[in-house]
Amino acid sequence: MQIEVVKRWLSRILVALTLSAVYLYGYPSATISYFVVDLFHVALGIALTLFLFIYAVRLLRHESFLVRVGWISLAAGALLGIVLIKIGTPLRLKSWLYAHIALCVIGTLFLATSWLISKGWLGDSVLARGLGFAALAFLSTAIAAGTWWTREVAWKNANRISNPLMPPESMDREGDGPEGKFFPSSAQTKHGGNIPSKYFMKSDACQRCHADIYKQWDSSMHHFSSFNNQWYRKSIEYMQDVAGVRSSKWCAGCHDPALLYSGLFDTPIKQIVDRPEARAGLGCLMCHSIVEVKSTMGQGDFFLEYPKLHELAASENPFARKLHDFVVRLNPRSLRSMTEM
Repeated sequence: MQIEVVKRWLSRILVALTLSAVYLYGYPSATISYFVVDLFHVALGIALTLFLFIYAVRLLRHESFLVRVGWISLAAGALLGIVLIKIGTPLRLKSWLYAHIALCVIGTLFLATSWLISKGWLGDSVLARGLGFAALAFLSTAIAAGTWWTREVAWKNANRISNPLMPPESMDREGDGPEGKFFPSSAQTKHGGNIPSKYFMKSDACQRCHADIYKQWDSSMHHFSSFNNQWYRKSIEYMQDVAGVRSSKWCAGCHDPALLYSGLFDTPIKQIVDRPEARAGLGCLMCHSIVEVKSTMGQGDFFLEYPKLHELAASENPFARKLHDFVVRLNPRSLRSMTEM
């Protein structure tokens, strides 16, 4: 392959890696689209690394100092990236991740400067080129600062819990109101509909990575919050006998996610108490699906989201599970919307 063709492909890969890196760093989310971009970034990184090490000598042989520094810095960042693909980026290796980012940014900065010089856009004098390099460095710093602000400050501000100055005049003003699916619980779903009950019954999928936490949950009151708890069962049966099914949804907002959010709780509990959903308790995905807490008032004043991503995590297909676990280990920050609320 001619070296000019290699350079063109390397340039295209570098642009795509830069754009995907900005997105991955600035907008982490537990979504299918984010995971696809994550895998895309990994694939491009591997391709870049292979190109660099196959054509390293030919790339550096007749190039300027700026280009050599750029490619060497990128190669070092790429090698570190390959290591991170293998070991992941947990919090204790945060410095490794930032070293990978820094090396790649520096390499890209030098290569971009060299390209602009070759086009004649930075002039001929040392001063003009120096100012051009400084401008590119400032732009890179501004982009980095902007993505950090989006990732840290904007996200926290958007998820800040703010109570109203005055409480609602009546329960009818909480949640979706009397016409809501889950009223009198204040809980709502982002899409305004039900969530399949099986979604809340997949806590066993979490123990692959969180075995100790799963073991604690398995014997906790959270696990026995529903009708596998005889005290709670008798309380709800009595409440429904006296006040009807609907009023007992006030309790179900927290105690019975598999029943309430699937619509099964519209049936008197005595008719469905032996179903698996009635004994599921408060599983992992109940709390970790809360994407917005509207206030600390009312009962369960939050929004739940039904992420399609869980189908990978809870899949019976071993490849799908391994793919999910690989991407989470590679970029655990993507799950922060499910863990930091």
